[in-house]
Amino acid sequence: MGPLESGLVALGMVPVAVVELAGDASRRRFFRVSLADGETIMAALYPDALAEAAERDYRVQVWAWRRGLPIPRPLGKHGVVVASQDVGEQDLDRLIAAEGARTFELVLEALAAFQGQSWDDLPNAPFDAAFFRRELAIFEELALSPAVSGLPEVPAFLDRLATGLQGHPYRLVHRDFHVNNLFASGGKVWAVDYQDMRGGPDTYDLASLLRERGGTALTDEAGACDRAASRLRWEPGWERRYMECAAQRGLKVIGTFLRLAASGRPGYLRWLPAVCDRSAEALAALDAPEALRRAVAAPLLGQGL
Repeated sequence: MGPLESGLVALGMVPVAVVELAGDASRRRFFRVSLADGETIMAALYPDALAEAAERDYRVQVWAWRRGLPIPRPLGKHGVVVASQDVGEQDLDRLIAAEGARTFELVLEALAAFQGQSWDDLPNAPFDAAFFRRELAIFEELALSPAVSGLPEVPAFLDRLATGLQGHPYRLVHRDFHVNNLFASGGKVWAVDYQDMRGGPDTYDLASLLRERGGTALTDEAGACDRAASRLRWEPGWERRYMECAAQRGLKVIGTFLRLAASGRPGYLRWLPAVCDRSAEALAALDAPEALRRAVAAPLLGQGL
C-alpha cells in the first residue's frame, strides 16, 4: 500500500480506484479517488519534504471553509495526504465554450464571497511591497537581458510598481483566480488551489481572471470590470489600480512560466505569448519605460534588446 492509500485508510476512507490528475505549478500530486461507498473525493499528496506546507495549506482550507468561502470541503489530513470534496471536472475553461459570458455572473458571486471576508486571522500574511518585488525579481532574472535590466529606469519602475500595489485598498484575494482553478458544480463556482489566499489589492483577482489563460474569452473585459466595480463596491480610481495589478501579475506569471519551463515543464510556454501581449498592454497604460515594454513584447524574452 502506497503513501496515498495508507493516508486515506488512516482517515477512515477505503479507496477502490485511484486516478492521477494533471498537476499544477507546485510539487503536489492530485488524485480522484473512488471510495468503497461509491463516493469520489479529491486527494493531494505532498512530497515528504513539504510536510509543513501540507499542514499550513490544510489550516488555510479549514479556515476558508468555516467562513463559507466557495472552496472544496476539507475531509481530513493525515501526514502528507489531504482529502477534499470533489467539485467535478468542469473547469471554466471548458464551460466558457458552452455558455460564454453567462458564466461570468457565477464567477462574480464567487469573487464577492472572497472580497466580503476579513483576513485578519488567516494563516497567510497579506501581500506587501517586498513580496511583490520578489516576484518581479524572478521576471527580471529570467525574462530580461542584461542590457534591459541594467537600465536604471527599469528596476526603478518595478520598485514603484511594487510599492504602489501595497497602497491599494485591500480585500481577501484568492491569488490564482484563473479559469483552470475555477470549477462549476451544483449551480455555483468553486475555487481550488486556494492555499495562497491572503489580503491583497482589490482588483488583483479580476486582473488574473480576465487577463490569463482562457479567461480572456470569458466576457468583455471593460464591461466585466464595470460590473465588478459596482458589485464589489470598489473605491474610485480602480481603473488605474486594475492596470497596476495587471502589470505586476503579468510580469510575475511570465517569470513563473519561464522558471517552470527551465525546470523541465515546457507545457506552460503555450500561454506565454498571450500573457506577454497583455502585460505589454498594461505596461503601456502605465507609461512604463520603453525598453521594458519592448522586451516584454519581444518574441524571445530576454533577447529582444
